[in-house]
Amino acid sequence: TPEFEERIHSHFGLERPTAGERGAYEAYSGGGSAGPGMAMGDREGGEFREHDPAVEGAAGEGREDLHDEDELRVQRTEEELRAGTREREAGSVRVRKRVRTDRERIEVPKKREEVTVERVPVEGEAAETEIGDDEIRVPVTEEEVVVEKRPVAREEIRIRKEVVEDTEVVEEDVRREEVDVEDDTGRRERGL
Repeated sequence: TPEFEERIHSHFGLERPTAGERGAYEAYSGGGSAGPGMAMGDREGGEFREHDPAVEGAAGEGREDLHDEDELRVQRTEEELRAGTREREAGSVRVRKRVRTDRERIEVPKKREEVTVERVPVEGEAAETEIGDDEIRVPVTEEEVVVEKRPVAREEIRIRKEVVEDTEVVEEDVRREEVDVEDDTGRRERGL
């Protein structure tokens, strides 16, 4: 409170703050809440708890100047680096089939009939046949090449995925609080 602040200034012989500085402690303390790194009930900024002998006497206790409730507690914090993993798509493998046309040449053996005409002279009398027009047809055959195309499986492409474990080194800056205690009371600090 402003009254308590006034008593502290008077007790230690400190200069009074100017009008612009007034209430700076109240703004920092947040109206009685604990400050950063402080536990509730701790005292900040060298604030001292006032001891009223009448209250102490009423409680029936003879209290000394310093008790555990009057100690200042400061938490020192630091950032800890942790790393984990998550899955993400690293790319993909595309398998595409396309048609290529090549010209292929095959030699195929084939057979055919050829006609030979031979005239042989004959002597003697002719058999009894009528003389007249006549026609005889003799068929001649040959083999022709027949081309057939059919799909034949030649190869199979197999695609498998397997998990490979690897180690990656990551570096990151981490912040760490350090506490320096200066004792200008002429006594040595204990346990710090």
